[in-house]
Amino acid sequence: SVSFSPLPTCSDAELVLPTIRSAVEKQLNLIAQGKANFNQVLEHTLDIFKRKFHYFVDSIAGMDELMEVSFSPLAATGKPLSRCGKCHRFMKYIQAKPSRLHCSHCDETYSLPQNGTIKLYKELRCPLDDFELVLWSSGSRGKSYPLCPYCYNNPPFRDMKKGMGCNECTHPNCQHSLNLLGIGQCVECESGVLVLDPISGPKWKMACNKCNVVVHFFENAHRVRVSAETCDTCDAALVDVDFNKAKSPLPGGETQHAGCVFCDPVFQDLVELKHAAMKHPMHRGGQGKRQGRGRGGKGRRLGGRQPPKKPKDKMAALAAYFV
Repeated sequence: SVSFSPLPTCSDAELVLPTIRSAVEKQLNLIAQGKANFNQVLEHTLDIFKRKFHYFVDSIAGMDELMEVSFSPLAATGKPLSRCGKCHRFMKYIQAKPSRLHCSHCDETYSLPQNGTIKLYKELRCPLDDFELVLWSSGSRGKSYPLCPYCYNNPPFRDMKKGMGCNECTHPNCQHSLNLLGIGQCVECESGVLVLDPISGPKWKMACNKCNVVVHFFENAHRVRVSAETCDTCDAALVDVDFNKAKSPLPGGETQHAGCVFCDPVFQDLVELKHAAMKHPMHRGGQGKRQGRGRGGKGRRLGGRQPPKKPKDKMAALAAYFV
């Protein structure tokens, strides 16, 4: 525990004594007895607290000095991590919960996803606000996604909410957005979209941007890209996969193939569903009655499942923003 003595310039003994409350109660009793006017008592009481408020505002510097004797100011904590898009100076990563980024020059703090690790994402910047992106990860067996600190706290589009990362961003042409990396509707939840994790190679995976489902696929592939073309059967985005010649599982020793993750028979044995290993207890074990499936072992194959429906066309929803 930390103990300290208040400075005379910013202390008010009445705040820790019952005198003010007692005086107000006496006035209330007089009002109830018809011996005092309600409006006059109200005006007098509000005036007292208004004066106290202004007194403390004027004395806040003294309070800051007092607190800094025992506590470090926010600007002095943390370590430099990513650059602010406004002043282009480094923001400090405050790892203590709740973890956040703080720009001491702009005096602004940005919330971050919790229960995971945060690191700089290749020094890449958001095309909307020039903030450097950071990468959140729940671990090697879980999911990860990049996010813009500013967009995470200030959603740029009307169909986005606070707390959304790049895997839910509806920017029409950003290389990190849902529009370019989204593959198809989640195989477990109704509202989620399976999004390619572009830095997960050589153990490639895509993860739902809503629930804790992770799909592992194309292990040891040299490159995996989401195509602009879609599957004729289920409307999911096709993927282009390049394998190293020495480790290619494709028939005939081929090293390249483009197809649907859900429908292409060539990909059927190369795709595996698991649940993410989330650090937070509420995420462990999948969702409800399905939690017994996909846990441990090798998970389950996606082959033979009914093809998922393609998510609604996000480009049409975005048209209003760019007209």
